[in-house]
Amino acid sequence: MEKGLNTLLVGALMLVSFYTYAQPERMIGLWEVEKVAVGEENMTPVAKWFRINAEGTYQAGNGWLQNGNGFWNYDSSNHLYTASDPLDVADEFGGFNVSFDGAKMMWERAEEGMPVTVTLVPVEKLPMSPADYLEGIWDLVEITENETSILDDFDQENKHKLFIRWDRVYINFSSEGKRLTGYWHIHGHKPEITLLPHQEGKKPESWKIEVNEKELLMTGISDTNRKIQRKYVRRNKF
Repeated sequence: MEKGLNTLLVGALMLVSFYTYAQPERMIGLWEVEKVAVGEENMTPVAKWFRINAEGTYQAGNGWLQNGNGFWNYDSSNHLYTASDPLDVADEFGGFNVSFDGAKMMWERAEEGMPVTVTLVPVEKLPMSPADYLEGIWDLVEITENETSILDDFDQENKHKLFIRWDRVYINFSSEGKRLTGYWHIHGHKPEITLLPHQEGKKPESWKIEVNEKELLMTGISDTNRKIQRKYVRRNKF
């Protein structure tokens, strides 16, 4: 009886030790953030990812842009994952409690009294964000106002193109043939772009976007363009 009890106890301890060791092992790899829930709100960032390395380092980013790099630690007794980036602002909310649901990993903690749950899924390559698709030369093929085409009036000679550069500068080739420049900014949580003209007197405009390898659809969401929608196709030369 005593021998059997000792065997059972040793087995249980081995199982606990294996589980404790396996938790950080399961965390190693490339993860994309599937959802961030803050209380009842969905606060999921666009194409957010974390790469957790076995030697205790990590990288983080959005799409092809890396914006975090530092060290991570796992407290096995409390199942707590903490990360620190020496170049970033210190995280005042502490670590995340880690759990798994099948292949998914969940991080949970409280921030300013609100429960926060981050759901991550394993991926093999970096996710692409709208900003990654945006870069390139875009040729206008349709423009509507109040769902009515105004292409013939707006761009009779097919001169309008939009060149979106990697350095956050854009060049707007107007229908009159002018080169107008500015900065472009992508929203961190929504597929929205804001164009900030360099020209004096020109107002910034924001657009909701749908973009892929071949097409760009821009729907106005500012007061100056709210009823306008533009459709572009990608070109590889001017």
